[in-house]
Amino acid sequence: MIDIEIGRTPTGKRSFPLAFRIEFLRRWDACVERGARTRLLREHALAESTVRRWTDARDRGEWTTSMVAAAEKPGRRMDSRDRAELARLRTENEALRRQVEQAEAAQEILGKAFELLEQVTKSSTPPSPIPPALMSADEYAQWLTRHKLS
Repeated sequence: MIDIEIGRTPTGKRSFPLAFRIEFLRRWDACVERGARTRLLREHALAESTVRRWTDARDRGEWTTSMVAAAEKPGRRMDSRDRAELARLRTENEALRRQVEQAEAAQEILGKAFELLEQVTKSSTPPSPIPPALMSADEYAQWLTRHKLS
């Protein structure tokens, strides 16, 4: 048996503290022999559907280390508003993480495009078809201006 006290709701139903659920799921995961999980369910008079809800909540990340620590300390339990806010903040955090990844990918693409255009621009400056020594005075003045030498 797990040494954590199980309470009762105002309607008389059993209430399982988070610390109990965590410890129960540790033992549940450790069951490898045939019938071990059934014995564990009978030992605590639990339905498999209840344990399935607990495992689903754990797998979704609704039980964090901070919640377990808070549940094990008396007087530091999360109420439903705090849990709802935590879930909302996690969703918002994940959305922001995706936006940052997209922005970083776009920035990387734009940087590569800039480098490519810069190389194309440098290589597209055609060499002068006439050597400066053979140019007329007007052509030579334009050549100087183009090459920013005057």
